[in-house]
Amino acid sequence: MRKGISEGQASTPLTIKGLQKMEAEGYKYVQVKGFTMDKHFDYIEPHIMVLVPMKELPTDQDKKDIYEPTNSKLLKQWAMEENESFTILIADRA
Repeated sequence: MRKGISEGQASTPLTIKGLQKMEAEGYKYVQVKGFTMDKHFDYIEPHIMVLVPMKELPTDQDKKDIYEPTNSKLLKQWAMEENESFTILIADRA
């Protein structure tokens, strides 16, 4: 849970420009993480969605999660929409 808290705090809002910047930096995927208002993981009714940039998908079966390509139509749609029910952020890259 501590990692989730830090990911939710060190981030910037999702924009088309942010997606393009991720792609230019070589990131091909994002790991999608949902959080409640009190920063617990939740994918059913999230308050915040955090997109964690990744250059490659993990090969370890224990690290299965929800991933989306950075050039997907869904992410572009999310970047252009104003969503009042939850916030979508891009986690800062190390």
